[in-house]
Amino acid sequence: MLPGLGSAQEAPLAAALAVLLLGPMLLLGPMPPLLFMGEEWGASTPFPFLCDFPEPLASAVRKGRREEFKSAYAALGDAIPDPLAEETFRLAVLDWDARASPAGQRRLGLVSELLAVRVREIAPHLARTRFGSAHHDGAVLQAHWPRGDRYSLRLLANLSDTAAERPLPPRVGRPIWGGEPAHTLPPWSVFWSIGAD
Repeated sequence: MLPGLGSAQEAPLAAALAVLLLGPMLLLGPMPPLLFMGEEWGASTPFPFLCDFPEPLASAVRKGRREEFKSAYAALGDAIPDPLAEETFRLAVLDWDARASPAGQRRLGLVSELLAVRVREIAPHLARTRFGSAHHDGAVLQAHWPRGDRYSLRLLANLSDTAAERPLPPRVGRPIWGGEPAHTLPPWSVFWSIGAD
């Protein structure tokens, strides 16, 4: 399990934070570490689509949303928030007190650690870093990004809830996150390193 976690249920999410934060946005990869409001502490506040347009655009937006999401409206009807209603805006206001909860503090600590590693180990080399390759063997993901200085940023991750054998030959390098991977990779384990090309 990754450092900074309080329970096994948080392991998949922490692995995602260390590898892919809500899609292709990597915290430790060489692309911008994009965080949506409150993600750094695990905010559970919903964020429905909302806007504040005058007529006739307001009516067009309502109509367009209903057309675009016909099946959702058919199933949920008026349970879908009106994008122009003030109550929809109020639904999306962050609960800042959640940041101080134990779970919020653990997540904030994890994200802070990941960003500190990024500042120290990755950001100084971003101008020369290029994508190298990525592949997977089952749930085990490997990727590398050459930095232009005979070294590469390397990722090795087991993105499943069962242990997996570490791929051979091991091309790991100096660990910067997750430590030295064992022969058997624990569930939801993520290892970042800087290694020679």
